[in-house]
Amino acid sequence: MDRFALLIRHRGLLIAAGVFLLFGIWAVYLSPWSARALEARLEQAAASALERVGEQGWASVEMRGQRAVISGFAPSEDARARAVRAVRQADWSGGVVAGGITRITDETRLALPEAGLAIRADYEGEVLVVRGFAPDPGAAERVARIAGALSPEADVFLEESAGQIPDGWEAAVRLLLGELVRLEQGTAFLLDEGVALAGFASSAQTGESVAGGLRSVPAPFGSASHIRAGREIYSVPLRSVALCDLLVQATLGPHGSALEARLPLSDLSAEALAEAGSAFSHCAAGELVITTPARSGAAVAEALIGPLVSGGAEPERILVRASGPAGQYAIALEVLARSERRAAQAG
Repeated sequence: MDRFALLIRHRGLLIAAGVFLLFGIWAVYLSPWSARALEARLEQAAASALERVGEQGWASVEMRGQRAVISGFAPSEDARARAVRAVRQADWSGGVVAGGITRITDETRLALPEAGLAIRADYEGEVLVVRGFAPDPGAAERVARIAGALSPEADVFLEESAGQIPDGWEAAVRLLLGELVRLEQGTAFLLDEGVALAGFASSAQTGESVAGGLRSVPAPFGSASHIRAGREIYSVPLRSVALCDLLVQATLGPHGSALEARLPLSDLSAEALAEAGSAFSHCAAGELVITTPARSGAAVAEALIGPLVSGGAEPERILVRASGPAGQYAIALEVLARSERRAAQAG
């Protein structure tokens, strides 16, 4: 009798444990209060918040637990700030137990400085992404049609910028995007009266053709290109510091603004810096300035300079200044005239 009662008791405990386990699985994975359901609800709230402020065109948000990760190329610093603020206010901060968005990770990158009718285009994996500014909604729609005809997967988001459309602007955009999609991957910029294109071609013939095609950009625009096809590079010497700076930015590629002053330097960062150094070696004027976080040291500076020099940049024309925000890791490259370099060094 005692053994029978003990068996019943053990069976009861096993059943209770099984029920508890099933309830736990339901609560964590299937119930309306589960982690998965909470994540989906918060992601929907964040996406709706981006739509309310009109930044859903370029920004995307993903929930990783209760942490919101915002990504995308922002057409302006104001747009970037609006997107982050909207997601932050999409749901109360709550807590791990109470729910809500507990933390935001901003992985957005600035597509271009706010400077008139600036446009940035990235082509990678047959996807064309265009960000920047257009003089009016009509011009933005025409650019979207041009991009859509070149790439079925085109993703275009242009903000309206005050100002008169310059002669040849639309023709320059059409030429720039048309040559970009002939590459395996690449990045193109249009800024003020300059266009720049950098990337990788599938063959020497294509590389030479793309570089040659860009030289037919309509007046008053100037052009710069750096096309790599295997070991061959198709580029021409540049005397314009502004065009050289634009070309260096283009060689950094889609992930250029994600360069970080961390050791060890990632392979992706080293490759991007080497391409930038190669482009800079074709610049007849200007100095290459690297801005690093305030707390970065000599080892970081040496690590950043190494790939630039291996790419072809002259060491005596490179300046590293540690004046970025403390506690951050982002770095920036820019080509400055000698007088501007002295001002930067003094600052």
